[in-house]
Amino acid sequence: MAAASSRWQRMAAACFVLAALAMWRARGVRRALVSSWVVGRGCRRSMSNASSSSSSASDEFLAPHNQARSPVGLAPLRWSGDLAPPAARTTSQQQGGQGRRCGFADMSGSPYGANQGWASYPARPAEVVASWVAQGRYYAHANNSCAPGQQCGTYTQVVWRRTAEVGCAQATCTTGATLTICLYNPHGNVQGQSPY
Repeated sequence: MAAASSRWQRMAAACFVLAALAMWRARGVRRALVSSWVVGRGCRRSMSNASSSSSSASDEFLAPHNQARSPVGLAPLRWSGDLAPPAARTTSQQQGGQGRRCGFADMSGSPYGANQGWASYPARPAEVVASWVAQGRYYAHANNSCAPGQQCGTYTQVVWRRTAEVGCAQATCTTGATLTICLYNPHGNVQGQSPY
């Protein structure tokens, strides 16, 4: 178990930094920073509709979000039946269509905040959210900044004070990789503002 966790952390850290830097350079700063994790190829059109099929799936997404919010004094997020369907549609759209290979969605036009994650294997929702929350170790609340060379945007979206609800979905790729998208309302990561 420890070896698998260590392997996951090394993969997540290396791939997250590379993909996040590429996205940052390609699209600049957005109010809803979209981040990534491990990139895979070749997705099929089947979706594990974790976003709306059961309360246990929503609990798997909600619990790690709320565990991250509690220590900084924030109210728990609610599961949104309004956000889960667009998250599910987006993961489905990223699986199909011309040239799409379970890639990241362009969320720049969305009214919602968004976190996206990739795992090169069938990742559980809690595991993906934990990878976003793990960025918190690089965030300095005292000066609202991130350690040099690190990314904190997925963490700050999870702990954004004004955000009240979340809806998420996952897609499984033909390679076995997992695409996860969570949408947040109201959005976070407003430039110049502290998350809490």
